[in-house]
Parts: sequence; structure tokens; C-alpha cells
Amino acid sequence: MSNLRHAYLNWRPIGHLPGCRRPAWDVQTLTVERPGGMSELGMRAVCWSCATVHNLTAHIAPDTDSGVEEMWSEAHLRLTATWVTGYGQPALWSAGLWLHPGPAVLRRIGTPPDPVGYLVTATPATPRTAADVAGFITRSRGARGGVVWSAGVGYDLPTATRHGLPSRGAAARWIAITITA
Repeated sequence: MSNLRHAYLNWRPIGHLPGCRRPAWDVQTLTVERPGGMSELGMRAVCWSCATVHNLTAHIAPDTDSGVEEMWSEAHLRLTATWVTGYGQPALWSAGLWLHPGPAVLRRIGTPPDPVGYLVTATPATPRTAADVAGFITRSRGARGGVVWSAGVGYDLPTATRHGLPSRGAAARWIAITITA
């Protein structure tokens, strides 16, 4: 679920100038405090039209004594596609809910990308915080190696979970039934 969290949550939107009629970029920032004093700072610009993502992240090490040489700061800039990050892909409608794709799992050349999971919301609006999320759907491999699906209601502390569902649609239906019960 950490991939789903990183794909959607804790990013903050940056507005456009007044009078902007057709904004081309969805620009957001990220600030996350990591254990041990490390910080992660990020900014991404997403074009929903052409599915291009500019992603800048920096890992900032805390001030340390001169005897500590294990920590250092670093920054990365990458140009990628929305199917890689998950964010920027259109949400899917299933069982009366909206499924927002997460990052893609590794795939073979020539096959369509498949997300590792979905954040589920009651509205088509992109989730910005854990409070926006009604649930989540993730995929894994079953005992025989086939894809099985898991679902949860809520996010940070799910109130209910179900594993071994046969399809993404079945997982969405289970969430819809559970949140209306």
C-alpha cells in the first residue's frame, strides 16, 4: 500500500495565475518526514492530456555530528509517463465507485500496463488526503500464481478487509456493499 500512498496522498496542488483558461499542468508538492530525521521533498507536473510527468524529488539528511558519515542528501529529476506513476491516469468507474490507478507493476513489452492497485473514492475527484479515500484495492498472486485481489474499507486503519477476490470488479463491489451496510 505504500506505493498507493506515495502515488496519491500528501501531495499539495499549486494553483494557476488568475485568468488562466486552459491550464496545461497539474503541479503539486510533497513533504514527508521519514524515520531517523530524513525528509523527502517533491514536486511533479502532470499533463493530463498528453500523459507526461515531470517528477522532482529530494531526500534531505538531517544535520549530524561530523563523526556520522552514513547519511547524505540526494535529488532526482525524471521524465516519465502517467501509467508509470499512476497519478494522472483517468479514474475507472466500477460498482458506483471511482478507482484511481496506482503505479504500474513491471510488464512485458507489448502488454498494457497494469496498476499495482487502486485508491477508491465515492466521487471522481482525485484523492488528496486519506480522508478522501473510501477504500483500496490491491492485486497479488494466489497459491497457483494467478492474480487475486484484495480490498479494504478506509485507508490508514482499514475498518474491514477481504482477500482472495477473483477480480477488480468483485473487489469494488465488496467495498460498495460494505460501506453501504
